[in-house]
Amino acid sequence: MKTFRIGGVHPHDSKISRNCATEVLPLPQTVYISMAQHLGAPAVPCVAVGDKVKAGQIIAEPAPRALSAYVHSSVSGTVKSIAPRKDISGNSMTHIEIAVEGDEWAEGIDLTPELVTAIPSDRAETLRKIQMGGVVGLGGATFPAHIKLNPPAGSKAECLILNGAECEPFLTSDNRIMIERSREIVVGAAIMQMVLGGCPCRIGIEENKPEAIAAMRSAVRELAYPDIEVVVLKKKYPQGGEKQLINAVMGREVGSGQLPISAGAVVQNVATSLAVYEAVQKSKPLVTNTMTITGDCLPVERQHNYLFRIGIPLSWIAEYAGGVPEGAAKIVSGGPMMGKAISNLDACTVKGTSSLLYLSAKTTKRVDSSACIRCGRCAQACPMGLEPFLLNKLTINKMLDELEANAVQDCISCGSCQFSCPAGIPLLDNINMSKGQVLGIIRARAAAARAAAEAAKANQK
Repeated sequence: MKTFRIGGVHPHDSKISRNCATEVLPLPQTVYISMAQHLGAPAVPCVAVGDKVKAGQIIAEPAPRALSAYVHSSVSGTVKSIAPRKDISGNSMTHIEIAVEGDEWAEGIDLTPELVTAIPSDRAETLRKIQMGGVVGLGGATFPAHIKLNPPAGSKAECLILNGAECEPFLTSDNRIMIERSREIVVGAAIMQMVLGGCPCRIGIEENKPEAIAAMRSAVRELAYPDIEVVVLKKKYPQGGEKQLINAVMGREVGSGQLPISAGAVVQNVATSLAVYEAVQKSKPLVTNTMTITGDCLPVERQHNYLFRIGIPLSWIAEYAGGVPEGAAKIVSGGPMMGKAISNLDACTVKGTSSLLYLSAKTTKRVDSSACIRCGRCAQACPMGLEPFLLNKLTINKMLDELEANAVQDCISCGSCQFSCPAGIPLLDNINMSKGQVLGIIRARAAAARAAAEAAKANQK
């Protein structure tokens, strides 16, 4: 079994809902679809209040000249409002409110279960379908998939890696789709192979998912596409991090400030591969995903994996699943290591929603922090080879130049340092704050350099 070379920790995997088959979540009376479904600029609404829409219909287009993606209606009904609404972090974002009226889908969308295995040969048309389907990365970053699948000139994809690690504790939705929809995932992988020029594909799955490993290997054998292989990975967090996965599968390092393609890799989540299959083979845009309802204060019989549509209020899902348990001290979207605490349960599902995680006071309680004891455990745990104790000290002293020189911008916010700190120092919280400041400086510097170059070019004319 393979794993990444540097750092990592071993939290209990707590996959309580691993055996919960995926259930289809019914529709509420109203959905609220955010324009920020992806990394980059929010999409621009292209419908008006009073319009009738169908499920799968485009309701917002990518922002011009910016990293952005199409957004589609997940339901059929009437547009009731286009207005700001709070997201899970409490930030205001434009949402399109749609009153649900039946469940009519846009023309041309194939909702039948029949598997379509013939791989298209037209690369440009396939990329267009992925883009028009609003497909984004579903491993957390929600980067528009058509952009990642179209490496810049001079770059070449030497390996497509599908991320089936699902290394965050508690989460099991990726595990379930690998068991239940393995063939569609493999077809999606073959489509992406074609788009990338026929490079090998490796599907990385952690050892604690034996049923998923067996199902994916069976699908690979049955479909017999060339050069697709399941790679079993050791259970270690953060195995699913892009750079860690590349190191584990390919044995290569991605340099500081570099993208995965610099190491010849393109990484996509297994759920993204399923979305690519649906967009290309079924003309179905990304309006559904799978999420886990779980937590250490939730009885086993109330654990679920749901197929949901985007735009459903989390409060409605929580109520449908039996209500917020009394012992919940914190509700998290995502896993306990990298997820976001939900400040607003009236926020709605987006493409990248992965869970409602109910954590008890025992799990969320932090030990009282004390002075650093210079044990070095945080540095041993850091999968990026950083020195969190030093970055923390530099943060406290607001030494931004030194933080950049010590590569705080390379931190992936995995929380391994904080998890391993016996002094209970909030390393991740502090480092995240300074990382944001340093990244802002780096972006401003790059923008100034571009502006200067454009000005010099204009002067030459």
